[in-house]
Amino acid sequence: MKDDIYRGVDRTEPPSHPHLKPGWVRPAPPAGFVDLVALLAPVKVDGKDRYMWFLDYLDTERNVFASDDQEVEVPWPWVAGFVPQMGDWDAIGIPHLT
Repeated sequence: MKDDIYRGVDRTEPPSHPHLKPGWVRPAPPAGFVDLVALLAPVKVDGKDRYMWFLDYLDTERNVFASDDQEVEVPWPWVAGFVPQMGDWDAIGIPHLT
């Protein structure tokens, strides 16, 4: 699975994108997790169904998210007002899962 999630993802360090917050760096992962991923998930906002992006770490060996067993908080990489699309995540080295 690991190779699959990085297909088409630019893994250049440091990441570059016109809407990336200046100085944003990928935070250190929690123990046992390596892969930072962006997840597009359904949520309710003001009683309406919407989709929002969330960041989490994934253990591709066990197919377990870090947030399943611990608090995970990853600083949002994008400037205020920018709504990332799938390709934007790929451009900064974070595979997207939908």
